[in-house]
Order: sequence, then structure tokens, then C-alpha cells
Amino acid sequence: MILGITGGIGTGKSTVLNILKEKYDFLVLESDKIAHEVMNPGNSAYNEIVDFFGDDILNDDKTINRKKMSEIVFNNKDKLNKLNSIVHPAVIQKISDTIEAEKAKGKENFVIEAALLIESGCSKICDRVWYIYADTEVRIERLMKSRNMTRIQIEDVMKNQMKDEFFKDNTTDIVDNSNSIEDTYARVQKLLEF
Repeated sequence: MILGITGGIGTGKSTVLNILKEKYDFLVLESDKIAHEVMNPGNSAYNEIVDFFGDDILNDDKTINRKKMSEIVFNNKDKLNKLNSIVHPAVIQKISDTIEAEKAKGKENFVIEAALLIESGCSKICDRVWYIYADTEVRIERLMKSRNMTRIQIEDVMKNQMKDEFFKDNTTDIVDNSNSIEDTYARVQKLLEF
């Protein structure tokens, strides 16, 4: 089974990933970490990114300076789209290759976590896609505690993310992670019984 997990900031995707890994032996594939890999020198997306954005985005050791990169694309939709058009296919390919290699070793269950799972096209390789949901106030409280963010910072991030309706329309199942960990465990278990 290849399961996709998505949702906004502070919904508790990590909690669900940990349940799947620890209790159900899923191999966790986090798209952000894989994106960092494919952007390293010698990996698939690196040359294409440097060719397009230029050497100014490089650190002294020739790695991509992520801070400079994010400053360039933050307010430039065309450049962000270009970056995504390079990185997303490379990430999907790396995930697919990893799954095939692990299947050959006998692994059966995989979970792909990505904030942009649907938008990137990665959901197309998933058997099911779960939307991890939590009430707005729960999310804000979590983030204020765990990431030391202010309410205004959190609301700014949330404002730029897809709305609940988008996720609900493009996923197969919803895990409400607003309440206790026991409630989340029960929902995950129920969804895995299909």
C-alpha cells in the first residue's frame, strides 16, 4: 500500500506518520527531505536549478543557499513555478525509485508526506490519500507552543495554504487530529481496516 498524507501547518501530520511507522511498520517518505536531497550537488535537480537561477544562489561549497533561493521565489510566482517544475518531478522519481527498491527487499507499506502532495502530482502514485485535519484554534495553539510562532505569523502561513475544501475534495479520507492521541489512533486503525 502506498498512502499519501497531506494537510496544512499544525494539523499533526507528524503524529500520524509516527503512528503509521511505529504501529503499522510503514516506511515514511517525507517529500521536504527528499527535495533537499535532489537539490544537492550531483543529484537530479541541482544542475537545472543552477542553470536557471545562476551561481548567485550558491554557497561557497557549491550547495544551494536555501535562504537566497526562498527569497527569490517568495514573491515571484513565475520563478516559484519554475522551481517547482524542476523539483517536484525529481522528488516523485526519487520516491518511486525508493519504493521499488524497498519492495524488492520485501517492504509492503509506504507513506508519503507532502504539504503539496496533490498540487505536485505526487498523489497520483498513492493508493489512498489522507487529509490530516485539525481545528484552526488547535493548530494555532500547537504551533505557538512547538515552533514558538506568533498568532499573526501562523495566520499568515495558513492564509497562503490551500483551504479545507480543497483537501476534502482531493483526498480519499480525513483524519481529524483535533482531539486526543487516542482518537487519532482509533481513526487511523479504522482507515487501515478497509
